[in-house]
Amino acid sequence: MEINANLSTTGVNGTATPSRATPEPTMLSDRVSLTNSSALDQALGSSPASRPDMVERAKALIADPSYPSSDTLSAVAKHLASALTSDNQ
Repeated sequence: MEINANLSTTGVNGTATPSRATPEPTMLSDRVSLTNSSALDQALGSSPASRPDMVERAKALIADPSYPSSDTLSAVAKHLASALTSDNQ
């Protein structure tokens, strides 16, 4: 029995398999622009830490014993149950 280890780089019928050139990676940039961060810092500094109107609304909703409504609670429960059953399959 003879084993021929075919180490040839040629393809079928002796045709060479074309090698594909690997493109060189290109460096996009090695610099960081901080021009927009100063505008963001200014906007953040000028905005309030909280919105008083939304805080008052949240307090009113918390104090309301009928919030959230039973319809809302049912819809959320159905959504959660659906998500749980779909995760278990």
